[in-house]
Amino acid sequence: MSETNDKICVIACGMLGADLKKAAERTGIKADFEILPAGLHETPAQLRILIQQIINTVSNNGYGRIVIGYGVCGQGTAGIRAGKLPLVIPQVHDCISLFLGSDSAYKEQFKTCPGTYYFTAGWFSPNAEPGEHRNFPIGLNPAQNRSLSYSKEESELIADFFSGWQKNYTRAVFINTSDEQGKKVEEYAKTTAEKFGWKYEEITGNPRLFEKMLTTDKNDDEILIVPPGFKIVFDPQAGKLEAIRA
Repeated sequence: MSETNDKICVIACGMLGADLKKAAERTGIKADFEILPAGLHETPAQLRILIQQIINTVSNNGYGRIVIGYGVCGQGTAGIRAGKLPLVIPQVHDCISLFLGSDSAYKEQFKTCPGTYYFTAGWFSPNAEPGEHRNFPIGLNPAQNRSLSYSKEESELIADFFSGWQKNYTRAVFINTSDEQGKKVEEYAKTTAEKFGWKYEEITGNPRLFEKMLTTDKNDDEILIVPPGFKIVFDPQAGKLEAIRA
C-alpha cells in the first residue's frame, strides 16, 4: 500500500475490541476502531445494517482497507458490500476461533467438550455487559426488555428456558489473552463453574488470527478479501463466506 493509505479502519464486536487493539500495537498497524456493542449477532439484520453504514461513512476517510471484526455471525455479515475500499473478514463462524488462533483449534475444543461456555477479556469491555443471560435471545431476556408482557403460558415457557439453559454446558473455559481484565474474568469464570457444577479450565489464547486479519491483503482459507464493488455472501454447502460481484 502507498504511504497515503496505510491506515486501516477496524469495525468490530465489543468482545474483540481489546484484543484487536493489542494486535494492532504489536504489529505496528495504524488503525482506527469502530467498536460495536456485543450481542449484535443475535440480530443479524441489525448487525448488517450497522456495519454497512460505517463502511459507507468511512470509505472516503483515506483508509487503505476496512477490517471486519466479525465472522459469519448468524449470516449477519452476508450481504455487506465493499464500496471504494477492500474489506477483510476472517473465515470463522464464532469469535472463539479468533481467541484460540484458528478455526481448527476451536473445532478441536468442540470435539473435546461440546458443552463449553467460554469466557474472555471482552466480557468486561465497555461494550459488553457480563452476566449469565448474555446469550439469551434478545426480546426474551427480561434484563434486556422489561417492557414486554406475556401470557401465563408464554411466561412459563420463558421461565423454563431461563432456568434450564445452563444444563447444556458442562465446562467453563477462561481463554487467557494476558489482558489487564484477565484476573477479573478468570474469577468470574471460576465462580460460574462452581455455581452450575461445571468443570473449569484455563486455555492460553493465541493472537495469531487477530494479527493476520489486520496485516494480510491476500485470500486464503482463513481470510476473505472482498474487492471494491463486491459483496459478501455465505455458501451453506461450503460453510464459508465468499465474495461475489455486487
